[in-house]
Amino acid sequence: MNDQNRSDDANQSQRSEAVPPDLYAARINGSPETFAKLRQEFELDVGCRGPHVEVNPDGSGTMLVFATEERIRELRAAGYRVELGENVSEIGRQRQKEIGEGDRFMGGRVKPRGFGEKRGRASERRSTS
Repeated sequence: MNDQNRSDDANQSQRSEAVPPDLYAARINGSPETFAKLRQEFELDVGCRGPHVEVNPDGSGTMLVFATEERIRELRAAGYRVELGENVSEIGRQRQKEIGEGDRFMGGRVKPRGFGEKRGRASERRSTS
């Protein structure tokens, strides 16, 4: 079995599953008290760095979250000030088109090219440094 067939098998299973709704980058503005209440009321995707509130010059704060359009509507309906940003799901789909298919190294017969360096074992690195 070659890499191409395995790739098709994976794509087939993805097609049969429900597609999740798109995520948008959204900025929520408010006071420190607002963010404490917000985190208690809503489960939010704040990325891998955890909740981070950027302090604005006026003393208020802004938190970046990733949310569906439905969640953004819920936040607005609850009285939160939410700025809708870019569709990060669509950006991800576009970027995935840039990725090649197949095995560009032909099972190890083609050497990688570029500015990278091959790293050996730690003892080999120390002896060349």
